[in-house]
Amino acid sequence: MDPPSLAQLKPDAIFHGRYRVVRSIKAGGMGAVYEVVDEVTDRRRALKVMLPGAIQDPDMRARFAKEAKITGAIESDHIVPVSDAGIDADSGMPFLVMDLLHGEELATLAARRGPLPAGEVVLYLSQVARALDKMHAAAIVHRDLKPANLFLTRRDDGSPCVKVLDFGLAKVAAQGSMADRTALVGTPLYMAPEQIRGDGAVGPKADIHALAHVAFTLLVGSPYWLTEANVMPSIFALLQRMAAGLPEPPSVRAARRRNIRLPPAFDAWFQQATAMDPRDRFERATTAVTLLAEALGAPAPSTPPPAPVPPTNPPPSSRRGVELDDRRAAAPPEPAPKPSDPGPKAGDTRHREGDARHREGDTRHRDEDLAEVVHEERLRAFLKKEVQRAREQRTRRLSLLLLRVEGLQDIEEKHGRAGVDRILGDLARVVRIYVPEGGLLGRYRRDMLAIVRPGIGRTRSSAFAKVLGEKVRQHRFRHIVPSMPFRMVIRIGVAHLEEGDVSGHDLLERATRELLERGE
Repeated sequence: MDPPSLAQLKPDAIFHGRYRVVRSIKAGGMGAVYEVVDEVTDRRRALKVMLPGAIQDPDMRARFAKEAKITGAIESDHIVPVSDAGIDADSGMPFLVMDLLHGEELATLAARRGPLPAGEVVLYLSQVARALDKMHAAAIVHRDLKPANLFLTRRDDGSPCVKVLDFGLAKVAAQGSMADRTALVGTPLYMAPEQIRGDGAVGPKADIHALAHVAFTLLVGSPYWLTEANVMPSIFALLQRMAAGLPEPPSVRAARRRNIRLPPAFDAWFQQATAMDPRDRFERATTAVTLLAEALGAPAPSTPPPAPVPPTNPPPSSRRGVELDDRRAAAPPEPAPKPSDPGPKAGDTRHREGDARHREGDTRHRDEDLAEVVHEERLRAFLKKEVQRAREQRTRRLSLLLLRVEGLQDIEEKHGRAGVDRILGDLARVVRIYVPEGGLLGRYRRDMLAIVRPGIGRTRSSAFAKVLGEKVRQHRFRHIVPSMPFRMVIRIGVAHLEEGDVSGHDLLERATRELLERGE
């Protein structure tokens, strides 16, 4: 069969009695896109029509019709609204009318420029993630996320704006038919394992899996599975290989393919985002991109997802444990000058103002680093709840890890609590990447971080402790107090739920004893 023609509609032709064709833009497997002028409003639009060869296919018609209304109730700057849809009476062609975009697909951008800087990738994907979060909240799964379906345009002020395109494969997660459950849909190089297997539970986590592969493609300049795609004898062999899991860490593949260095933290992020079991992936797309920024050491998205709501009655400030974990926490007040202290000299004013700005910046940075590290009281409450849940389920699959940095006492003597907070804040930022959904990162006492991992037993948590210790040692801590002679030594203690544990207190005590007795 001949390929679909780009000239199904001639320039200056009037379509549906309203849209004057200007030019053809592109054609895909089921439709063609034209630039048109709305004769009623004199506004330029994009007209998408179904190609003649696809009109006879009921599934294609249903898929095309679904695209017209599936995102109608979602308000987002990053989803292209459909302004008109229907079936043209004269030609019998189903059609959609959408905003006309000016720019290029991220696939074209990556092909033209090659690997993109980490900050640019995070910026683009943070916008995609906001659209995905709104879609997923409406129980809509895109199922074909890829660079070719992400369109980069510009706002009036010149700032970039990414639009998510092509909802022809999207489905309402709660309303899939049996045919939907068994159909293999999506672009192979970005498909999640559950899509390859044809599972009935293809949900929002499939989009998060694809988002991770888009990140790799933009950072490296080519898809993760391109190597296998080039050597496998058939698409079925490729899909079978993909369903078996990652053959190597993405950093290794990026270094060998393009001599691009990805940090070790990206490997852990990518592994969680593309986990074989969807339940092990990030819960939200915005969470995934926020942690991607941390893994890459890139600026955080400009509008991150809302932070967890603090308790209505926070514990008193005299408690043991975390001094700062709220973004709204103010810097500690400066001590009042002694009566004998002379007032500030005119020549000292600029210096003092600079010191104040420096202290304010340090405090704000510590607040952001510790924003998701809970207070000790909330850590204990979480542990108590998880211990009770494990006892009700008659399982001992609950583990606790404590991390402590050696030498913090000397740091506190030389640099005060600000120096200690800076070190623990940077450690928390790194460790948070490896805390799974459903787990908790908290600060325990004055010099430890705690990780609660529900759902895993002794063997897996002990292995995780060793891996985490290695990952932390590999990471460059960028926010150590300047000129501080400090050697990062991490000790890790591990405790597992045992018979007789009631509130989690015993886990904390056992992990503390083990931490003090051995080093990782």
